[in-house]
Amino acid sequence: MDYTELDWRWAILLGAAVREGLIEAVADGAQLSDAVAKELGMDARAVYVVLSALAELGILEVEREAFRLRDEHRGPLLDRYDPDFVGQSVVHRFELIGSWGRLPEVLRTGRPVEDRTAPGFGGTETFIAAMRRGARPGAAAVAGAVLARLPEGARILDVGGGPGTNAEAFVQLGHARGVPGGEPRVTVFDRPEVIEIMQETLTAAGIETASGDMNEGLPEGPFDAVYFGNTSHMYGPEENRALFARMRRSLVPGGLLVVREFVRGLGEDAALFAANMLVLTPRGGTYTAEKYERWLLEAGYGAVDFEPVAGRSSHLIFARNPG
Repeated sequence: MDYTELDWRWAILLGAAVREGLIEAVADGAQLSDAVAKELGMDARAVYVVLSALAELGILEVEREAFRLRDEHRGPLLDRYDPDFVGQSVVHRFELIGSWGRLPEVLRTGRPVEDRTAPGFGGTETFIAAMRRGARPGAAAVAGAVLARLPEGARILDVGGGPGTNAEAFVQLGHARGVPGGEPRVTVFDRPEVIEIMQETLTAAGIETASGDMNEGLPEGPFDAVYFGNTSHMYGPEENRALFARMRRSLVPGGLLVVREFVRGLGEDAALFAANMLVLTPRGGTYTAEKYERWLLEAGYGAVDFEPVAGRSSHLIFARNPG
């Protein structure tokens, strides 16, 4: 079962059940819905309706009117160490549906439902886990395209890369090259609360970390490359112009800036993703190739190239620091 591609109604039922503890309550043995409701301090009728629906979906099984989580769903929904774990992605999708449902409010006020650019926003851990999983399908292709343009042993700064998926791919692909001393040295820079969540995982992968606010400063380096993956959409034009200029100061002469993004006019999901930023950020959006090129040239970079990410709807934007 692909839990993250369920019809929106099932997605709401499952996401709420995971987030509010209903799935965990029936994970270790069959429980009557009244007992689950009492344990969690919930309405008995509401709990019965949700558990019954999830039994119809095949997530739960029913034994003499008692509900139990099917064994094949335990790891994916509850065990964060399971290779197929998607529990936090399920919750993330549930919460996104709720945010999109408040679009009429956003249309009237112009203000987002929440500000995902604010430090320590609610649901940071769930968001990071969902982003980590969502980046996996394109990570190898991105790493290959980036490393092909860099020298062996390049120093790479991954800005906003706290989920770690792309940083791990840089290290793994560099190691696979088999060149002594040729593995890239990767530093992930993100907000302190994100680094705290991911520190153990990143350290285990041989990835260095640094924390701070990218809109205030970046590690000086110098780095051979700065990778900025799926983050510029969270900010407005002025913030992105300032970020690109700041990133150039962290690069060696001839260093490479790589921006991965949904680009208007080049990817079919870009317009929809702008709506996602409308409900989740105060100034974010998606931008055309012409705007990215203009911003980068104004920041002092050389020629700008666009390359599609294989099998994905996003693009890599490459720009060199001329020195």
